[in-house]
Amino acid sequence: MRSLMEHRAIEPRQGNSEPTPDIVERAAEWLAHLESDDADDADWAGFEAWRSEHSAHELAIERLGGMSERLRGGSEVERETLRRLFLRPRRRMGGALLAVTVLGGAGWLATTRPEVQLYFADERTAVGEMRSVTLADGSRVVLSTDSAADVGQNGGRSVRLLRGELLAEVAHQGPTPFVVQTRDGTAEALGTAFTVRKDAEATLVTVVSSHVRACPAKSAGTNCLTLAPGERARLKGGEAIRLDPVSPSDAAAWSEGWLPVEDRALGDVLAELNRWRSGPIRFDAAALSTQRVSGMFPLRDTDQALANLARSQPIAIDRSDPASPIVRLRVK
Repeated sequence: MRSLMEHRAIEPRQGNSEPTPDIVERAAEWLAHLESDDADDADWAGFEAWRSEHSAHELAIERLGGMSERLRGGSEVERETLRRLFLRPRRRMGGALLAVTVLGGAGWLATTRPEVQLYFADERTAVGEMRSVTLADGSRVVLSTDSAADVGQNGGRSVRLLRGELLAEVAHQGPTPFVVQTRDGTAEALGTAFTVRKDAEATLVTVVSSHVRACPAKSAGTNCLTLAPGERARLKGGEAIRLDPVSPSDAAAWSEGWLPVEDRALGDVLAELNRWRSGPIRFDAAALSTQRVSGMFPLRDTDQALANLARSQPIAIDRSDPASPIVRLRVK
């Protein structure tokens, strides 16, 4: 185990026995290796030598090892979460391990915390990225920008959307329903295609074709809505709220790289474009509140979308910072 036996010096902060991120990372590497079948006597000797070098090393081992002991009596999901965390490739371990060590120092590891679930999501997309995933049952899920989901559960008939948006195109197969779940509730396919969008406050379900049954969380099957093409519902606070319908084709236009807009506030349109940008468009929503927008705008080229808006709206674009332009009303 050369990468650990021939380790570089990792020093704690001056006068501080709290583990640094590098120390936490090294402690997790040791624990992962020692629990494998590859560890030999020399590895154990090296581990004990490293452990005794400083109290911060000992504390990191104690906290990580303590979590392992506590989780032995926990659920299978919790144990698998810890195992996957310890065995992450080294280049991706540091930040998450430090966070887990802090939680461990407080005496608990909550695998239901959103930040932990996001870290272990089966599928994730970066800002501006889309990804298509074919499930075991033949259904297809398209993840939108900056999204995360656990996919293919329950024989490929269940998806948990953790963040962002997805389009589900459902294969007809057997008696098992196809369900997309968020913390706010579920969307059960009674047909073929629908979108689900999860933000910080609520979940939006929109039907593209056929029908979907939208149920709020903890409703025991009550307070559900059956939605037809173009119909939408917001799941929030244990309620399913029916919204004004939209064009069914518009609901999934983002999966083809387009943002259709019909009489929306300019600030709302700019905010939607920002979901697809790493450098945000900066603007004062209140100052732009009187401007309404209609049209079709490209999501794969948001700078072009912004240029198109400038042709139809009385706005000026300050591109002194090309990555993060500023939009203002034009001075008359």
